Amino acid sequence: MDSGQSQFRTEDEDRGKNFFFVTILLCVINILLYVYTFVNPMDYYLTGGMNYDLVVEQGEYFRFLTCMFLHGDVEHIAMNMLGLVTAGVLVESYLGALRTAIIYFASGAGGSILSLLFHQGERQIISIGASGAVFGLLVSSAIIQNKKQGKSLGRAIGFVLIYALVTYSEGIDLTGHLGGAIGGAIAAGLFSIGFTEDYREGNLCKVLGILITLLLSLGAAYFIIGL
Repeated sequence: MDSGQSQFRTEDEDRGKNFFFVTILLCVINILLYVYTFVNPMDYYLTGGMNYDLVVEQGEYFRFLTCMFLHGDVEHIAMNMLGLVTAGVLVESYLGALRTAIIYFASGAGGSILSLLFHQGERQIISIGASGAVFGLLVSSAIIQNKKQGKSLGRAIGFVLIYALVTYSEGIDLTGHLGGAIGGAIAAGLFSIGFTEDYREGNLCKVLGILITLLLSLGAAYFIIGL
């Protein structure tokens, strides 16, 4: 028993020493793009906001990416970055950079897809924000806390619901949150988070995770700034 507890403490300490490359990179780029759009006010209809007509009718599929890096005001980005850091650090410490990047972008896409399906008849709706991606990470972190740390899944999901209530305000696209949560749950399931053995990420996967995050984030920045 003592040796097992000692091993657990050692693994926990090792995780605490990790540098959360993907989480930090996503946070920094989101903030930099918000500062840019704040200094240079723009119409999100033109610069990458999610809209049914523009995506489905005109084929502007890059909006699945750009909408995740646009925010309406300081409160919007502050709450999303709080959720990103809170959940991202936990997910990346257990699953590594590559899996965290995949969960983040898959969740963001899931949020956008459900939002599009729900708002088909509302052609004036423009959806922006990293909320879908963040909710995907939050759901993944809830699963990790349950399976890896032995915490109640209900309690962990309760935290996600509290976050949803705290961040809710008029104009919030709840379908985007739900789609992101579903995307995160699917990605987490595919990565077999439920298994008890600890996952150790190799250097190649870490580099791939960072490169994917950097390329997709800079791609979003290119479309946002260049349009």
